[in-house]
Amino acid sequence: MNIVFIMTDTQNRDMVGAYGNPAVGTPNLDKLAAEALLFDRAYTCCPLCTPARGALFSGIHPPLNGAWANSMAPAENFPLMGEIFARQGYEVAYSGKWHLDGSSYFGDGKAGGGFPQQWWYDGKNYADDLGPERFDQYRRCRSLKDMRSAAFAEEETWAHRVADRALDFLSTQDEQKPFLLVASFDEPHAPCVVPESWLDRWNVEDIPERPGFALPLEGKPELQQQARSVDQPEDWERLRGKQLKHYLCNQYVDHEIGRILDVVKARFDQNTLIVYSSDHGDMMGAHGLVSKGPYMYEETNNIPFMLRLPGEEARRLSALASHIDILPTLLDAAGLPIPGILQGKSLLPLLQRECEQVQDEVFMSFSRFGMSHDGWGGLFPIRSVVSTRYKLNLNLFDRDELYDLQQDPREAENRIDDDELADVRAELHQRILDHMDRIRDPFRGVQWQNRHWNAGDIPRSYQGGQRRYRPEVFPFQPACLDYDGTVSLPVESAQKQSG
Repeated sequence: MNIVFIMTDTQNRDMVGAYGNPAVGTPNLDKLAAEALLFDRAYTCCPLCTPARGALFSGIHPPLNGAWANSMAPAENFPLMGEIFARQGYEVAYSGKWHLDGSSYFGDGKAGGGFPQQWWYDGKNYADDLGPERFDQYRRCRSLKDMRSAAFAEEETWAHRVADRALDFLSTQDEQKPFLLVASFDEPHAPCVVPESWLDRWNVEDIPERPGFALPLEGKPELQQQARSVDQPEDWERLRGKQLKHYLCNQYVDHEIGRILDVVKARFDQNTLIVYSSDHGDMMGAHGLVSKGPYMYEETNNIPFMLRLPGEEARRLSALASHIDILPTLLDAAGLPIPGILQGKSLLPLLQRECEQVQDEVFMSFSRFGMSHDGWGGLFPIRSVVSTRYKLNLNLFDRDELYDLQQDPREAENRIDDDELADVRAELHQRILDHMDRIRDPFRGVQWQNRHWNAGDIPRSYQGGQRRYRPEVFPFQPACLDYDGTVSLPVESAQKQSG
């Protein structure tokens, strides 16, 4: 089974036409959706680039894999997707934004994650190809006026060159060996550069008002109120003008994605799993907030997600899913073992109609925006759980949030102090605490237990504790000592012992 994984950056679920707004102009993703399993309730592990990507490519939640803020690299003892599949005999390739090497936003130009240099094309490679002057123009495209002045040709855009490198890789593949291709587009993330010929494809008057724009923030975390007072434009018209280039770029990246999908369809249609998602969304004015960061709203965390498996009927699902499930799903689809160290679940049973859901909740986290970045509240730890109906956000230094997503899908009313939901609140709270213990979240501690709404509860103690055995690992990983002196075994050895 071949695997093609296409990823965008900062793309809201409702910026994909198949999710209900065809006016946004994404015909290629819409065509894929017509043949795929379309998830309505898929979530990122963190509404921030590096942590989201680190979880996705390692199968380990951000607090544990080491990449829990921007400009941090996952720990080397966690193999990433490229290495995992290369060691299983796959030809692997990665083209596009990485943001997992621990350097800058655009990267260091060196292939990571077990992917070869031959097909690698991160932001540093793009910058080197453009040259300092042209790349500086690219980075400074903050408005349509800037883009008109820069007048980028299609072949100069990062998106086009990422697609070119992916197509070059596909042209070398045959039926002799399975392959894994990741095409990771930076678009529609700022600076939202599109070719000059695309600049008149949207009018600002055609941008619909953001659902939930400027909802009141009474009863919400103080950080959100501070952020809104600093960043919020005076009215929708001003914000809509700033979003025009995002809409243009969103439409353009769909065009580049279509180039890849067309080749996959023509040459590898019957034996290729296609995965599409975005690392996270963007507030885009909802709740009077912009960008992403320490907000667990649906606009930033509920991401577009599609799985297309040959021979499986297209359907739209309300089952919960997470980026943490992608790596186990790919391994399962390839017929490869899923070691216990991975923290997600395969979604393949959903594709094959073996069940209606594979999990009862998904977990998300946030810690800080970046190691050298003090915006968005600096250190602001959040742990969040989403169930089939409710969402609980524990904001360690601020007011917690509880939402009934069925009755209040826009998350307008924070019901954290509502006694009618006390049992729901307590159950979700316990799920978060158990999850933090289970994955060994390094930020775990009694502070997450002691909240203002459960002051009478007995706090947990993290002095001592039970012995824990590290789960089985990939066959190529060496056996490693656990903290209590026990030894974990590679998955093959563990399976033999248990058998």
